[in-house]
Amino acid sequence: MTKFDQLVNDIKENNALVLDFLKKVDLIISQSGNVQLTRLLQKENRSIVRNIESLEKKSDDFHTDFGVELDKRTLRLKKRIEDLQRAKESAISDNILLEYKKKDLQQLAADLEEAYEEISKQSKELKSAHQQILEKNQEMVQQREMLLDQTDYLHESNETITKMHEEVQRQKEELLVLNNEKNNLIGIVAHDLKSPLNQIKGLITLIKMTPQSLDEETLGYIGMIEQSAGRLSNMIAKILDVEAIESKSINLTIEKINLSDMVHIIHERFRQEAEQKNITLHNAIEKDVVAEVDRSYVDQVFQNLFSNAIKFSPPNKKIFINLGVRGEKTVFEIKDEGPGLTADDKKMLFGKYQKLSAKPTGNETSTGLGLSIVKKFVESMKGEIWCESEPGNGASFFVAFTAIS
Repeated sequence: MTKFDQLVNDIKENNALVLDFLKKVDLIISQSGNVQLTRLLQKENRSIVRNIESLEKKSDDFHTDFGVELDKRTLRLKKRIEDLQRAKESAISDNILLEYKKKDLQQLAADLEEAYEEISKQSKELKSAHQQILEKNQEMVQQREMLLDQTDYLHESNETITKMHEEVQRQKEELLVLNNEKNNLIGIVAHDLKSPLNQIKGLITLIKMTPQSLDEETLGYIGMIEQSAGRLSNMIAKILDVEAIESKSINLTIEKINLSDMVHIIHERFRQEAEQKNITLHNAIEKDVVAEVDRSYVDQVFQNLFSNAIKFSPPNKKIFINLGVRGEKTVFEIKDEGPGLTADDKKMLFGKYQKLSAKPTGNETSTGLGLSIVKKFVESMKGEIWCESEPGNGASFFVAFTAIS
């Protein structure tokens, strides 16, 4: 109950008390017998009653109007309260959002601060880099000037080199002419020497046919002359072989050759020579190793390698001869226990007229032509030749041809 309702109730209660009081007064006056006073009082009572009724009616009307207005205002207030509640909730939500935004802004501010510091740092680095670029640019300008100077120098040098190249080319042509003349001269000398040597060998043969007229010492000298003539004849033959190869007048007769049989024959041919130096020959020869080669030239190749192995092996050593098929190749190997080859020796090994560090161990002679001829013979038959050696560990020579099954 509102205060207004309480007030209305209080007024009604007071009106009831007034009416009750008037009834009591009216009863008292009636009992007194004063008719005029009774009439006057009754008249006043009716006026008071009317006033009270009017007042109650107005109070009820006022209460009704006030209640309606109060209800309206209450509804408006409730609506306003609801709006305010929604506004409050919205404000709370906005406040939460603002708090998050505040935190985001604080983080953003921190990030911006770090970014600013990083930018400041990079700015310093960029300034330093810019300074370095300026310095590098200055260096490049100086280098460009130096390059321009060098370009001029190189241009002059190129002209000089071109002239030198022309001079070298001219000298090369002259050397080729001289080399051809030298080769022709060597060929002529070799042929011219061959005839008197044959005559000397023939005369020695005739002298040896009448030994009864010669003493032992003379026969010894004649034997020495015969050996010297033989060595000289072999040297001339090798020189002529080289000249024939270089002039491309070599004639090959390619056929299937059983290399196993050939190596066995050569082995027996050199056994006595090896025994004179107490050198032992060890064979490891597979049967029926066949290749398409020129019989005469491959025989000379193997003989030369046998001869060299014995020639450069000290007495009381061993020589190992191997022959077999390795994949699609026939491989011949001859390994000695001689002094071996140095790095410089290997560079000159197959050159013409080359003298290596290793020397024959039994006073044998060497023209320096043997391996150059061997290499040319092997390559002319589409084979390969190479050497594996270390100083003090002997040397292994290999010859390979395409195998024929």
